[in-house]
Amino acid sequence: MKQKNKSNSRTKRLAMLLSLIPNMVIAQQSIIVFHNCENFFYPTKDTIALDEDFTAEGKKRWNFSRYNNKKNLLAKTYIAAGKGNMPSIIGLCEIENDKVLYDLCKDSPLRKGNYKYIHYPSEDIRGIDVALLYNETFSPLSHCKLVAETEATEEKTRDVLYVQGMLQDIKLNIYVIHAPSRREHNIKKALRTKIFSMVYQHIEELKAKGEENFIIMGDLNDEPWDTSVKDGFNTMAHRNNPDPFLVNLMRNNKNKRGSYVYNGQYCSFDQFIVSKPFLKHIEIEAKEEEMIFRPEFLIDKDKHNRLIQPLPTYKGMHYQGGASDHFPIRLFLK
Repeated sequence: MKQKNKSNSRTKRLAMLLSLIPNMVIAQQSIIVFHNCENFFYPTKDTIALDEDFTAEGKKRWNFSRYNNKKNLLAKTYIAAGKGNMPSIIGLCEIENDKVLYDLCKDSPLRKGNYKYIHYPSEDIRGIDVALLYNETFSPLSHCKLVAETEATEEKTRDVLYVQGMLQDIKLNIYVIHAPSRREHNIKKALRTKIFSMVYQHIEELKAKGEENFIIMGDLNDEPWDTSVKDGFNTMAHRNNPDPFLVNLMRNNKNKRGSYVYNGQYCSFDQFIVSKPFLKHIEIEAKEEEMIFRPEFLIDKDKHNRLIQPLPTYKGMHYQGGASDHFPIRLFLK
């Protein structure tokens, strides 16, 4: 009788161990997400930034109820983007300050992932910045902000966040970018090119020191095939650059699914650009449409929409209750 009990106990232990194996395998896969959060402001007035619209008294009546709804919807989005797993790294843009990052990490469903964040305030006139969230699968080694030189008369814009760290056993160099917008007849195109070239030069300096794994993530406000992106990051092969070091993973996405819709057209402003040595770690390289994450709960169901597009938080001054006017993009690593 004792022998039978021992056998049953061993069988149960083995069955329990086998049931854990799929979860153990899934947990080893790293997922990287980037998302433009669309004006993720804290609902109180900042004394420096022009954020009056995003207060309870402002034009958009931005209050804590709407803020908490957006915060929890963003958290749901990032968890869902990882197919139920917590992403290792989440790059964000259009966040206002540390307060929104703290709340997203500690006071939303993301708290289960024990996320920390890296953020530097910029001199952006609206007070929106970039940031990086990460969990225990990523260990930062160093980080700083990169600031493009601008003319005294130019409007201040967002800085570039640079983070170097270990993603499991991969030493990875990360850049999070939110390039100047296309407002005012696209007068900031030259500044965007300047920022992209600054990042490329930084990569070249690190590459000369032996670094090989790089990922640029961001809302570039230009398409992968635009001259500013191709020349700024040197992603196209030509006589002086026959074997480009950087590859834009959205390069083949023209006239296909986009992460953003403008004037009734898909845009691929949200992009991943990686170094060639890093390609071997990516699971879905060259499947651009799969990188754009657009579950049903993020889609605008307006019957007048010709294209599938995100449900924004606002359309003009009208509150819609959505997460963002951009779909997130994601990468699965082997």
